[in-house]
Amino acid sequence: MEAGEFGTVRDLAIAVNLAERHVSRQLRLAYLAPEVLKRLTCRREASAISLYDLCFLVGEPWGEQVGQALVR
Repeated sequence: MEAGEFGTVRDLAIAVNLAERHVSRQLRLAYLAPEVLKRLTCRREASAISLYDLCFLVGEPWGEQVGQALVR
């Protein structure tokens, strides 16, 4: 989307053959705090937070995201 290849989420969803709602939810994950992403992808600790819950953290400041992602 940032490269301008797709003008809307709908265009992207059609191109990748997924539901627009699903693509929209996944795109929100790009706004997670870097520390949250690092802990989820690089560490071997089990996470009690679901992908669904992570989507709701993106609206929070990064410092709060880290605390909330680790508490769950």
